[in-house]
Amino acid sequence: MVLVEFKNYDSEEVGKDEVNQTRNYLTRPLGRLALIVSTKEPNHAAHLKRNTVYSEDGKVILFLNVEHLEEMLYMKERGEDPADLIMDAVERFYIEWE
Repeated sequence: MVLVEFKNYDSEEVGKDEVNQTRNYLTRPLGRLALIVSTKEPNHAAHLKRNTVYSEDGKVILFLNVEHLEEMLYMKERGEDPADLIMDAVERFYIEWE
């Protein structure tokens, strides 16, 4: 399964607390992959915490925004698989983490 959390904050940005919340939801039945979708970009602390979560627990948390969702819709219209965007994001995460 893939856990998806939507954070539609008006003024707040996604931070380490939101990453921790998502981390806690990732239990064995839910799996080790989560998406945090937000209208705001995650701050630096969120990125650091996400890397720590992967280092400590092997859980991957990806950050997506509205533009990513729009691209996934366009991919579907073109007959492509929108899951490819997520797989590309996972690969980028692994490359950047190293």
